[in-house]
Amino acid sequence: MSEMTPKERTEAYFRGEEVDRLPCRLMFEETAALYAGISTKEYYFNADKMLEVERYTVKELGAESVGINVTLRGMGEALGSQMGYSDTRASYLLEPVLKDYKMLENMKVVNPYEDGRLPIILKALGKIKKELGDEVNVGSGVAGPISAACMVRGVNNIMKDFIRDKENLHKLLDFMVECNLAYIKAVYEEYGLVCGIGDPLSSENLISPIQFKEVVEPYLRKTIDGIYKITGQKPSLHICGKTKSIWPILGDMNISTFSVDNCEDLEELKRVMGSKVCIIGNIDPVSVIRNGTVDDVYNSVKSCIEKAADSPKGYMIASGCDIPSGAPMENIKAVVDATKKYSSGIRLGRKS
Repeated sequence: MSEMTPKERTEAYFRGEEVDRLPCRLMFEETAALYAGISTKEYYFNADKMLEVERYTVKELGAESVGINVTLRGMGEALGSQMGYSDTRASYLLEPVLKDYKMLENMKVVNPYEDGRLPIILKALGKIKKELGDEVNVGSGVAGPISAACMVRGVNNIMKDFIRDKENLHKLLDFMVECNLAYIKAVYEEYGLVCGIGDPLSSENLISPIQFKEVVEPYLRKTIDGIYKITGQKPSLHICGKTKSIWPILGDMNISTFSVDNCEDLEELKRVMGSKVCIIGNIDPVSVIRNGTVDDVYNSVKSCIEKAADSPKGYMIASGCDIPSGAPMENIKAVVDATKKYSSGIRLGRKS
C-alpha cells in the first residue's frame, strides 16, 4: 500500500478502511521551537515563528498533527497573571492575578482578540491551517478548568482551596469554563478548528478521585459539552500522570479520544475505555524517547501496538506526554518509523 498523507490516513482509519499504518502523534508543546532553532521566548510572541516551528515538526520530524494550544499558562497570562519567559524552556508563573477571591467579581471573561497572547495564537492558527491544513490535521487546545485556574490563583492556593474554600473554587472553575469557551468559539468561528483539552491538574498524583468527582468533573464535563455544542465534534482529552481510578468517569464523557500517560497500562485502559473512545499513547517520553536508544523506541512502539491496536474504537501511537527538549532526532523519527514497521496494512479494531 502506498504511503498516505496524515489527513488521509486518519480519515480512512476511522471509516474502518485498511490504512498503510496506524495514525501517530508526536506530542510537542513550546519546546518544539528549540528543534527548529528558535528560542521559546521568541516563539511565544511571533505568529510567523509559530508557523515555522509547526512546519519544521511536519517536514523534519514527521508530525501528523499541528496547532498551537493555549496552555494553562497562556490563559492565566490573558487574565493578568505575570509569567516569566526563558529562551530554552516553557514559560512559568511569577505572580498569580487572583490573590483574593473578592477580585473575581470584577474579572472579565477573556477576549481572544485582545488579551495576552491569544491574538497571536489566533493569527498563527490561520497561517498554519492555510499552509499545512491539506496535509496534516490542524487543531488547537485549552487547559482543563482546574489546570487553567492554577495559573490564575496559584497551585498552592488551589490545593488549599480544595479544603478551605470550595465555594469560591467552584466559582473560579465556572469562570474558567467561560474563558475557555470564549477562545474555543473564536477558533471555530475563524478557522473551523476544534480544540482539545489538556488537564494535568486532574491527575491522581495531585488530587484524589473524590476531589475529582466533587470539584473537577462538573467543570471539565461542562467544557467538553461546550466544545461539542460549539463545533458539533467531540474533543480529545489528555491528562498527565495516574488516571486509572477515574477512567469509568472519563469514558462516559463526550470525548473522541483519551491520551494516557506512560505510567498507566494501555491494555488495562483498553479494557475499561476501549469500547467507548479512541485511546492514544503511551511511549515514555523521557526514559525511552529522550534517554533511550532507537532500539528502545522500536521496542516500546511494538509493545504499545501489541497491547492496544485492536481497541474497538481505535488506537493511535503517541508519547505518554510531551516530548522534552534534548530528545535525539533519531529517536523522535524512530517513533514514526517503528509505527510503519509494526502496523502496516492495519484496520480499526484489529492488530493486523
